[in-house]
Amino acid sequence: MTMPDMRRGAQWVDRRPARGSGAVVAAARSHSTDAALRMLEAGGNAVDAAVACGLVAGVVEPTETTLGGSGFMLVHDPARGRDWSIEFPARAPQGARPDMFTLAGRQEGTRLVAVSAVIDDANVEGPLACGVPATVAGLLAAHEELGRLPRTQVFGPAIELAHNGFVVDSYHALQTLAALPELRAHPDAARIFLTEQGLPPVPAYHGQASLGTGPLLRQQDLGSTLERVADQGRAGLYEGPVARAIGGAFADLGGVLTEQDLASYRPVIGAPLRLRYRDWEVLAPASPCGAWTELQILALLEHFDLGRAGTDRLHLIAQASRRAFVDRYHWLADPDFVRVPLRTLLSESYTGALADRIGADEMTPWTAPGGAPPWEEFAGRAVHDPWPRTGEPPSHAVASGGGTLNLDHGTTHFSVIDADGMTVSCTHTAANAFGNKIVPPGTGLLFDSAMAWFNASPGAANSIAPGKRPLANMGPLIARRIDGEQTIALGAPGGRRIISAVTQVLSNVVDRGLGIQEAISAPRIDAGGTAVLVSERVDDAEHEALSLRGYTTVTVPEEHEPFSYELARPVACAADRHQRTAAADPFTIASTAAL
Repeated sequence: MTMPDMRRGAQWVDRRPARGSGAVVAAARSHSTDAALRMLEAGGNAVDAAVACGLVAGVVEPTETTLGGSGFMLVHDPARGRDWSIEFPARAPQGARPDMFTLAGRQEGTRLVAVSAVIDDANVEGPLACGVPATVAGLLAAHEELGRLPRTQVFGPAIELAHNGFVVDSYHALQTLAALPELRAHPDAARIFLTEQGLPPVPAYHGQASLGTGPLLRQQDLGSTLERVADQGRAGLYEGPVARAIGGAFADLGGVLTEQDLASYRPVIGAPLRLRYRDWEVLAPASPCGAWTELQILALLEHFDLGRAGTDRLHLIAQASRRAFVDRYHWLADPDFVRVPLRTLLSESYTGALADRIGADEMTPWTAPGGAPPWEEFAGRAVHDPWPRTGEPPSHAVASGGGTLNLDHGTTHFSVIDADGMTVSCTHTAANAFGNKIVPPGTGLLFDSAMAWFNASPGAANSIAPGKRPLANMGPLIARRIDGEQTIALGAPGGRRIISAVTQVLSNVVDRGLGIQEAISAPRIDAGGTAVLVSERVDDAEHEALSLRGYTTVTVPEEHEPFSYELARPVACAADRHQRTAAADPFTIASTAAL
């Protein structure tokens, strides 16, 4: 007896976006959105709102981000007719060296999936794992250059929340439990994030309406540090007693971060990268990050009519993603240290040649099930050779492997559009839950795990060097229709999977004509890892078409993983002639608001 094909049902969750005629804000937490609204209602602009939002995120999302981390901000100001990329990337301390970590084989049980795993995950947790803290410097630079309100006012909400506390939820408690041994190993982190019994705080996990609010997490030292910065600017953290406390703590722990590293750190304010995608212009950060690969995926998709692709649409997205990812895993790194053929990777001629291969049904070389993961496989093996098209000799660097931290948390994103059309898209991160788990005494400041973005093997494009920027996963974008009729500020938390999520959301708007909330809510795939992750809500015919093409697919059961980042968690703001909209992934606790 032949059984009919089985079709499973799936929970279809959606979200009502916030809509208005004035300003809109989308962020990962309601406290962050509220801080942005306070600035807008006080007469601030989108940058004031975004900076307040970003500072609060560093207080209320210690499982995702930290003010001792790094990030990228894009700003479009129609009043001045200018765009800015405000970049505060992680940089390796001056004491960092290519061979500073002891390599481990995958069989040795490391939790890091990367080109070269490290004994004891020392590039993820502990005193050697952090880059130079950049987020406060970046937010200060953005406010000084483009903000309108006094600095003390913009810092106000973050200071209040640090001192007065915020209610922890079940997600925070779960992440604290997962990090319990590491938090216990660092006394100041344990004092802040654990109870007196050395345990995670217990939230109102059956619902605050039934059990009342959960415990408050107060961070008095962090509040005092923020007060110092609000009063003194960058000198409040990057010089003086706070900087000395940071340098002394890391010296005592055997780290390489110094007071001089803090004093010398400067964010960069410059022009963003630009790419034409159909009738849209897409802006991205110019420092090495996930947005570079987002642009390449879009440049590849430009050669296909996705609106008429039928059940092949996801196949084309998967192939464009994989063509871009094999280049990412091999060629991308900090161009201040190695030559990177980025302009060629985004060029019409190069992407056209790769698109011809996709159109001819030439599948991108990928890894076999059970074999090496793609970031390891392609770090040492180039699938494409862009150098003949550059007119330059090939780079000496033959492997990258950056941006491969296989953790599903450690990032936040927020977007703002104000009543005048000023638009901000910003992502910042700790690169790991609670970063490297270290809080220097008296500062309240968590530090990140940015060294995990480097290839720990010497001699690769993305290997460690003093002052070098690692290849990060963050990928904020601003996209504008060429005719000026629509603007989108878009980004996501979600590690490497940010890249696939952001490109698909933008494609859903541009190629399928979806509104921004529909575009985010639509089911997605991720093809950057060993298997193609497929939302359980993907149409059966589209999923079957992927299987018939020979892809190894893994279904993501979204309703069973309410805090999962398997397919990232996009948030966005959009504006057109008629209204402003703030939207977020329906499988998240993100917050949207409109004025």
